[in-house]
Amino acid sequence: MAKTDRVLIGEVVKPHGLRGELCVNWYADSPELCGELPRVWLEPPGGTARAFAVQAWRMHQKRLLLTLQGISGRDQAEAWRGAAILARAEDLPAPGEGEIFLHDLIGLRVVDAGGREIGRIESIMTEPQEVWAIRGVGGEEILFPARPEFVERFDLAAGVVAVAPPPGLLDLYLEPEADAAAPDDGSGPAA
Repeated sequence: MAKTDRVLIGEVVKPHGLRGELCVNWYADSPELCGELPRVWLEPPGGTARAFAVQAWRMHQKRLLLTLQGISGRDQAEAWRGAAILARAEDLPAPGEGEIFLHDLIGLRVVDAGGREIGRIESIMTEPQEVWAIRGVGGEEILFPARPEFVERFDLAAGVVAVAPPPGLLDLYLEPEADAAAPDDGSGPAA
């Protein structure tokens, strides 16, 4: 199976307890997905992914605790700290009406309400809120808060998402700063 067939669904934060439980930042809508997946993959930073069957899961202080077959002690769990948790795309339930998987957003062109191209979505941050990192047409990074009132529509077939950014947001990224445009002659502040 190609790596691109897997979808990021969480990240191992740390071990929990002595029996090999993993404390997880969970990115999927519901932790109940754990009970539906035949297996997950753990992929350490810069390492190779390894498949594990989900043995059990539970919530603890707003975090998911995950028990995987083959990880039976704290030292084994510690070895997976920082690992991405992946699932096969075909193992995930279909998105509901008007919903989209976050991984489907990567690479989409972003346009404003008038059709002007803003850039392409490069990555997505989900904590504390969903923020898209967009690479602007001029190469700049634009951090866009993906709130429902700012996202107008998705068209996966066309590879585009239309947004209505709050007033002034794009100006922060796309307008050259006045100070950067004026040469410094070394005479100090203007009078």
